[in-house]
Amino acid sequence: MASPVPDQPVSNQSVPNQSAQQSGLVAQPDWWFKPVIWIVLIALIYVLKEFFLIGFLTFLICFLVRGLVRLLKRQMAPNNESHWLDLILTLFVFVAFCATLYAAGRFFVPQVVRQGRSLLAHLQNASIESIQNTLLANTIGNWQFHRQFGSPTDDRYANEFKSFQQSGRSGEGLYKSFPQLYARLQTEFESNFEQVQLQHLQSDSRQGSLAKEQFEQWLLQIRVPRLFEDKSDYYISRWQQEFEAQGKTDELAMLKQKTDFESIRDLQIHQRILADLKADPVLYAEYGNQWAEAQSVRQWAEFRKSADYQDQFKSFFETRRQENPDAVPLDYDFFQTLVKAYPKGNAEFLMAVQQHYKNDSQSPAVQHQDFETATKLQLGQQWWGSSHIADWIRDHATKDGPGALVGWVGWMEERFGDLVKVPIQVVTALILAIFILIEWPGMKKNVASLRDTRLRPVFEEIAPGIVALGKLIGKSFQGQMVIALFNSLFTLIALWIIGIEYKFILTMLVFLFSFIPVVGVILSGIPLCAVAIFQPGGSLIMALQVIVAVAIIHLIEGMILSPQIIGKIGHLPPVLVIVILLVSEHFFGMWGLILGVPVAIYLIRIVILNTAIPGVYDPTETYANG
Repeated sequence: MASPVPDQPVSNQSVPNQSAQQSGLVAQPDWWFKPVIWIVLIALIYVLKEFFLIGFLTFLICFLVRGLVRLLKRQMAPNNESHWLDLILTLFVFVAFCATLYAAGRFFVPQVVRQGRSLLAHLQNASIESIQNTLLANTIGNWQFHRQFGSPTDDRYANEFKSFQQSGRSGEGLYKSFPQLYARLQTEFESNFEQVQLQHLQSDSRQGSLAKEQFEQWLLQIRVPRLFEDKSDYYISRWQQEFEAQGKTDELAMLKQKTDFESIRDLQIHQRILADLKADPVLYAEYGNQWAEAQSVRQWAEFRKSADYQDQFKSFFETRRQENPDAVPLDYDFFQTLVKAYPKGNAEFLMAVQQHYKNDSQSPAVQHQDFETATKLQLGQQWWGSSHIADWIRDHATKDGPGALVGWVGWMEERFGDLVKVPIQVVTALILAIFILIEWPGMKKNVASLRDTRLRPVFEEIAPGIVALGKLIGKSFQGQMVIALFNSLFTLIALWIIGIEYKFILTMLVFLFSFIPVVGVILSGIPLCAVAIFQPGGSLIMALQVIVAVAIIHLIEGMILSPQIIGKIGHLPPVLVIVILLVSEHFFGMWGLILGVPVAIYLIRIVILNTAIPGVYDPTETYANG
């Protein structure tokens, strides 16, 4: 039976008579047939949910590539249905897509990974007290400070600054903020450099005969004794059986009479266990990786004490200071002086700071920051100790704060672990997609041929719905991806202008949340505002700037981008969208937020109302094979 023209709707009146005749020969299914089919399909999707991301990415890649191929064919050869032209265009578009993805990934992925590790390390080292002090200083304290003392050009500011110095408080702000600065720089540096250094050390550890000897010594001293201890009865019995099998019972009896019998026995058993490990290449390689990692950790600890480590840290320090002077206000020599002075206590630290102020003519900026940090924290703590609102917040923070912090850090670790897996899943989806795209015409014919088999009732029930739902999701995500790219670009520019840290990882969050209708802009704005407040030099003013920027970007999306790109394909009332997202998130988590609205549009407009969606579904036409 001839297959219809690919991707073209076929009118009901144009269906071959042969199919109509065949349909009369097929027994009509019972009332329970359709529910059973869809229940089985949904159950199958649930069972394969672990592979859903790979499947979804494969679907999107195929949809985008096929859409571009159809567009190019209409422009180049509208009446040419050559298989070779289709194949050449498919390969060209796929290679161009992969090249674009590789270029974007090569630029953004290292930045996102570096900033993600830095942010995660910073959160792991944060305490409730440090978060509270930073929040108080950068919000209430900052507002009270500017209300009472104004800017550095104000006489009130100058008088308070002079009083701060004369009272011997110089260095107080630095003393309170220095632990956070030190931990921040140390964790950022080690999170950025440790993995590279470990990989380098691991590669060195696996080379040469000396390394092999050291590895086998490690096995004999560490792993083999543990294996023997776990199964001592088995190994002793096996050792005795070997003597008996070789007819050496007399030798075994003489050996047992020796005072160091157990030591000799255990040594021989250890050698046999080592031989067993060598005979098992998989287990031997696994222990080799464990040894290399242990060696790398040890060598990393030694590396931290070396001059090379200090040189790399100094280079990182200077680069970080150039990128954000507010986050790193001290020069390297002054920083090292304070590192030595801090463990000696407050008095020694203040003395070191004041001595530096006398000797360094370029320290006024640091002195002003020292003064502002101490005063803002003092004003914030005064409010915290006297306000009734603070009493209410303090009660809830004491009960829920530690658990919330641990939960947030755990969530960040889990999400970052998922993020690391994404490149592998993308590569897997690309490999699957190229095989599907190359065999696309044949696959469509094979799928369409199911109509002439005993599976015809199942095919006719599922195929039209899957085609319509697939086109709806594909077109929605195709348009939403363009919008997400614009949103991300505008957000990156705005964060750069405002001076927000972790720009790339925040931009990535904006890109992901752009696929969630209505509430996505709110969800993406929360981490942006949090970083604007908690980063060094952050404030409520900076958070308000972020809110204004996000609002402007959202207006551009809602009034210009969305109507032009998506049109009315995904149009639903905002209140209904929020209800759909709440329900779908409850049952399906993140995938419910992403796919809830397209699926709801399909159910409402196609299944229930049976209304047309331009480019997706026309109730007057039947789709042969999509």
